[in-house]
Amino acid sequence: MTQTRPNNPNDQLWAEKILYIYWIMVLMAFAGQVIGLITTIIYFPDYVMEFILKRLLLPTAIQIFILLTAHYVIKVKRVYSPKLIMFTGTIAAFVTVASHPTVPGLQIIFLLAMAVILIFFDKKKLRFSLYINIIALTSLYLFPSVRSSASEYEYFSYLFVLWAGYRVYLIVLERGSEVLDFLQRATDKEKELIVKSAMMERLSKIDALTNLYNHKTFHEYLDFLHEQSVSYDMPLQLALIDIDDFKLINDQFGHSNGDVVLKRVAQGLTDKLTENDVVARYGGEEFAVLLTNKSIEQALETMEEVRLYIAHQYHEELDGNITVSIGLKNLDKSMSKEALFKEADELLYSAKRNGKNQVMYDGKKESHVKML
Repeated sequence: MTQTRPNNPNDQLWAEKILYIYWIMVLMAFAGQVIGLITTIIYFPDYVMEFILKRLLLPTAIQIFILLTAHYVIKVKRVYSPKLIMFTGTIAAFVTVASHPTVPGLQIIFLLAMAVILIFFDKKKLRFSLYINIIALTSLYLFPSVRSSASEYEYFSYLFVLWAGYRVYLIVLERGSEVLDFLQRATDKEKELIVKSAMMERLSKIDALTNLYNHKTFHEYLDFLHEQSVSYDMPLQLALIDIDDFKLINDQFGHSNGDVVLKRVAQGLTDKLTENDVVARYGGEEFAVLLTNKSIEQALETMEEVRLYIAHQYHEELDGNITVSIGLKNLDKSMSKEALFKEADELLYSAKRNGKNQVMYDGKKESHVKML
């Protein structure tokens, strides 16, 4: 008998549910035996003790012992065995029929023992259950008491019923498999659509070259953060960054090398800024940064670190370095987002006019010599 630890905790749960069905089957058989005892007391008083022993106590004790053993193996030893469950149901049914050989049609109980195996949703287990129930049914006819109360015609009729029940159960499993396959395909398609949707959403938000937020997404963040900053008095700064003399880089070294420079600058911004900051490629060689949770002094220090970091990067394709100019503006509560952007843009162009490679803040500049 194959015994395994359940890979899925639900396997053990369903095994226990099947055992509960078997307990109900035994309880119903016991109730029928009690009714039979009452009838025996009334009509066959001399047969009462034999009935209690052979028809009531002995079969019930055997069935209880079998079920308790199965419960011990599954719940205490935590060993999951489908074959143990199948044998338990078949033996319980066998004992019920064998102890009441004169009750017509009781052999149908083997169909119930086989039906519960549908819970496993496994054709091999169902086929195995059919075999052991056929063996159990055939073994019954080794008992003289069963042979004397049932004809060969009835035996073959019960065999046919078992086989027909098996075919019906098989169709149920096949239909169930078909439904599961359909649901799986629908789930896979839904997952595929979710992935595609996520990719499309990302493409709509991200600049393909630099992997930063694009122009549209930047303005969405600007709208949101401006509203939050004004409503809750949260600090917010806007920095506009422009690569100095980028047109010359494209003209002298080609647009492909210019793209390499753009990606390196973007990576530099990502490296030096935090996850609380919003970094975007605003367009061409211009970048925009929304700095949050910082004082203006901290924002100025951060952007100066960015400027120096980029200025010290050596670009093999250019055989030299590049610089950036930065305009940094702190948000005032009375300022609209359009005014914030306009003033940051003016500061950027002021940095350009005053020698480039510097951070300009509200007319005051942090000026530095180019390091080329």
